[in-house]
Amino acid sequence: MGNHVVCVDIDEAKLQRLRDGDIPIYEPGLETMVKAGVNNGVLSFTTNIAEAISAAEYIFIAVGTPPGEDGSADLQYVLAVAGDIGRYLQGYAVVVNKSTVPVGTADKVKQAIDQQLAVREVDIVCDVVSNPEFLKEGAAVADFMRPDRVVIGTDSERAEQKMTALYSPYLKSRDRMMFMGTRDAEMTKYAANAMLATKISFMNEVANLCDRLDVDVENVRKGIGSDSRIGYSFIYPGCGYGGSCFPKDVKALVHSAEQAGFEPTLLAAVEQRNNQQKHKLFDNIISYLGDLSGKKIAVRGLAFKPGTDDMREAPSIVLINRLIEAGATVLAFDPVARRPPRRNSHRNGCSRVACK
Repeated sequence: MGNHVVCVDIDEAKLQRLRDGDIPIYEPGLETMVKAGVNNGVLSFTTNIAEAISAAEYIFIAVGTPPGEDGSADLQYVLAVAGDIGRYLQGYAVVVNKSTVPVGTADKVKQAIDQQLAVREVDIVCDVVSNPEFLKEGAAVADFMRPDRVVIGTDSERAEQKMTALYSPYLKSRDRMMFMGTRDAEMTKYAANAMLATKISFMNEVANLCDRLDVDVENVRKGIGSDSRIGYSFIYPGCGYGGSCFPKDVKALVHSAEQAGFEPTLLAAVEQRNNQQKHKLFDNIISYLGDLSGKKIAVRGLAFKPGTDDMREAPSIVLINRLIEAGATVLAFDPVARRPPRRNSHRNGCSRVACK
């Protein structure tokens, strides 16, 4: 859309790969867009955060918020970037929280920036905005170009005008911008993912009951999906949800609720059903084949869903672990998925898994 974008990271090797057009993740349409941006001189990659911040009108924070042992979102990377912004900011800018963060994080980011500005003894103003992303892995580029909605959390009229100008090219045919408070926007992201996870766990529970009652769950799915109040999205029975968002965000919302003195009964049940569902396919295999010792089993499809290479929290990891523990040898295939993270590789018994 004609914007000049500078991407900052501390990993020079990764940045060089990106400059060379080597995209480290699989996402349809992304490689073409990145190469075009680099070739046209509107997209660049650097480790020089001071230079990038000093020239920016908008500064997006898009770092990870990995879950802690208690399920809470780890904000150390978000706040570290906020501190850097305070160190190098040269004039007014809109600081945009794009990372998925708990309610109240925008206030913490603003405080971290202001602390560094005070150390520098400079009178510079910035607005911190919450702008959660709702992109689907496997369709992220298309979702960004044609968003269902753009949620902006801010109480600043100046920031509202700046964000409207930034997003208006994507919303020419319909106005889908929604303005609210920063805390409201932060909660909206968690609530959206928790709702979708709830639909998945609900349908998996119904499917398990259908198995017991000799009912075809596919007909049930069609019957309830035709109700406009329910719809067909996220009501396909399966092996449970995975990926980088739903598991992490449900846990984080449960933790936030407990910290606030509220018992999240439904959310806890959603997580419990999902954890149980990841074992369902193995249980079906045992029921059908019996003893797996010495058997060779092919697993086709490893990523947590089609159209992505993301193995995080994938149900396939649980299945492969249990097959190996039961004495089977596993041959696993996926057209694009990466090998599981190193922390899972040892547990998967990689010496007995042939990944193609």
